[in-house]
Amino acid sequence: MKKVYLIRHGLPDFPDGKGMCIGTTDIPMGDKGLAQAEQMAKILPPVTAVFSSPLTRAVQTAQAIGMPVTILPDLREMYAGEWDGLTFEEIRQRYPELYAARAKDLTIPLPGSESYEDGIARFSAAMNAAAETASGDFAVVAHGGILAQFLQSISGNWYKPEYTEIVTLTYQNGIFTLQED
Repeated sequence: MKKVYLIRHGLPDFPDGKGMCIGTTDIPMGDKGLAQAEQMAKILPPVTAVFSSPLTRAVQTAQAIGMPVTILPDLREMYAGEWDGLTFEEIRQRYPELYAARAKDLTIPLPGSESYEDGIARFSAAMNAAAETASGDFAVVAHGGILAQFLQSISGNWYKPEYTEIVTLTYQNGIFTLQED
């Protein structure tokens, strides 16, 4: 049995400090995100491998662990379609009805976005590849949306980790199980 530490990247350096739907938009972390990553690295249990999404904010977080990082492209965040890269104010202005509906139901797809099924299949395949490659316990650095969907797929519960939060799973016989901490 291997322990798997799922880690959401640190706080991105949002342009003009405005929150936005970043999806696969590649922006780095700012000073606060880098500090969060350093703090996370201090409490992360020992691992034999570190895997990361290719997006800069995830790679920066993974590098804080201080080990070689293996980039797995399929660990990237969900593509948010027409909303990707827009501020939430821009989204509210351009898509007022859809924005209001999604506030009540996050399962409503975004225009032109990656489907839930495609995202989970992609991410799950990358997780399995990481688990089969790692010789022991390992860390995976990814993104809030796809992590929440993956956690829901294995536990039945929707949970979106906070920035640099560590969520512990086990992996045995091809099955990931959420550890109740």
